[in-house]
Amino acid sequence: MRDGNENNRQSKKHRQQAKEPKKVTVQPVMLMKQPVNSAEIIVLKPQPEAQVQVVSRHWQTLGVLTASLALLFWMRQDALDQYWQQTRHLELGLTKVVAHPSWQSGAQFSKELDQELSEQLKPRQMVKERLIQSFNVLLFGLPEESASNKKTSQPKPALSLIKSNMAATNVDANAASAAKVDTKPSSVTDGMALSLSKGATVDEVKPESPLTQFVPLNEEGRMVLGPQDKVLLVGDSMMQGVAPHVARALQNVHVKSIDLSRQSTGLTYPGYYDWPAVIKKTLEKDRISVLVVFLGANDTWDMILGGKYESFGTERWQSNYLTRIESIIQTAHQQHVRVIWMGAPNMGRDKINRGVKVLNSLYAKALGEGESRYISTRESLSDDVNEYRKTITKENGKSVVVRTEDGIHFTRDGQTILRDLVLKQFELPVISKVSP
Repeated sequence: MRDGNENNRQSKKHRQQAKEPKKVTVQPVMLMKQPVNSAEIIVLKPQPEAQVQVVSRHWQTLGVLTASLALLFWMRQDALDQYWQQTRHLELGLTKVVAHPSWQSGAQFSKELDQELSEQLKPRQMVKERLIQSFNVLLFGLPEESASNKKTSQPKPALSLIKSNMAATNVDANAASAAKVDTKPSSVTDGMALSLSKGATVDEVKPESPLTQFVPLNEEGRMVLGPQDKVLLVGDSMMQGVAPHVARALQNVHVKSIDLSRQSTGLTYPGYYDWPAVIKKTLEKDRISVLVVFLGANDTWDMILGGKYESFGTERWQSNYLTRIESIIQTAHQQHVRVIWMGAPNMGRDKINRGVKVLNSLYAKALGEGESRYISTRESLSDDVNEYRKTITKENGKSVVVRTEDGIHFTRDGQTILRDLVLKQFELPVISKVSP
């Protein structure tokens, strides 16, 4: 009995202990000192010498970068000044930051280096051009002067050039029919074929003789052009979009052209790009009949005259800008080259739009009446001559987008409209087949 009661007490005690939370007793662990194998443990100790070497390499790299930048600024200070002036319309002033001659001699050293490199690369350029000539001979055969001495078994159909008053909208259709007739490569192609003459080499090319008179005008006042004539296209990024369309249309009727258009250029900053000098050099070298100018988007800014800024549109500003226009026209007329000066269209930016109206008045004033002419583009690119429009309504009532999102440049439709406007100034040849 006693044993039974004892067992009950023990069972009751165990049940109470099971209900109570258990207490965890952490017994201290005695760490025994044992011998440690040194090969099994890697001890990292600071190495002052390695840290010094890393820091030293960083400083060396920084020194090289600083020296390279200093050399770049020293050699290209004038180019950087001109770029900053043209793009930011502010003076960077690198050429004036140090008055010592040794600093300012960097630009001269750079020019001499460029000239030396150009001389060194001339032989490679000549080899490249001769390879292209050989490639053209393989593709198209000998040039006309050499091939004319060879007898052929079958006579080729003759080609005749018939001049007619042709609207600009019909140029492409006539050119397409002409392309089917002409079996010879045109002297002006997409850029691969070169015009070869009998016995001529690259280093024998000489400037063409200038014109002795202006190209004639027909009864409607259009400039009469033929295969012997060449059209020079110059201007800013507006002309860059239009020039390829004009050049292709002229090429299709065997009238040559040269496209010198270049973005971010104008007449306000001749230090960045001197259009009067470039045009003068080109007219003296090539036999140009008509010069087409289209610029103004980069000219509605202050000028730097005598080292000081002259606000846009002032009397002095307009006088200097007008002089630059007149210098181009005078140079062209001295070479018996007619000028077509395209006015700037309405712009989608208020400041530029106000500015181009001033520029257009100066263009029109400089051209006046005579051998050359000013043509307005505002009517062709807007339903309202005095307002900017992104779209225009054509004769069939269809709305066409003619301007890009930047409010300055043109879509393909806008470019072709301006192309037709230029071509309307010409009477172009029509090539037709004559029966043998």
